[in-house]
Amino acid sequence: MGLKDVLRMVREFRSRDADTPIVLMGYANPIEAMGVDAFVAEAAGAGVDGVIVVDYPPEECEDFTALCAKHGLNPIFLLAPTSTDARIRAVAKVGSGYLYYVSLKGVTGGASIDTSDVAAHLPKLRAASRLPIGVGFGIRDAASAVAIGKIADAVVIGSRIIQEIESAAGGDATARVKDLLRPIRAALDA
Repeated sequence: MGLKDVLRMVREFRSRDADTPIVLMGYANPIEAMGVDAFVAEAAGAGVDGVIVVDYPPEECEDFTALCAKHGLNPIFLLAPTSTDARIRAVAKVGSGYLYYVSLKGVTGGASIDTSDVAAHLPKLRAASRLPIGVGFGIRDAASAVAIGKIADAVVIGSRIIQEIESAAGGDATARVKDLLRPIRAALDA
């Protein structure tokens, strides 16, 4: 699977669904290999709404964010419990779409989320930006999704979905992901 394959899949998905937002998350190497200008143009043309490039620091990528804006892509940046005020201001200045708050110190999928700690950090982010705040890392089930949904604008579940895909036998990955997400969606809608 390469970046061009991902963009082909986005195009195919867009032919059936024009409304569901698509945000790509990854690292700079594939983008740099494709060429930043080509990537941004192709991603926008495929129907991508936003990009999270985890190793593009907001303080050093104004050219990238300007290129994204020109093509209608939202550059989305990560903020963490350890983010400084200067980092928060930098993200608020160049980011768009939403702020992605990483709720845990450490690696994704590695621990349980502390909702009270997240709630304590969000006012500082809201004071710095009018962008919606999505919270991810550590959200693994309906209970944690509902708890975060009460304090954030969006709930992000990534690693838990990947675990279901990786542990799926044969072609039942789609069914396993649906089984995981169905109670989460129902709980968030309740």
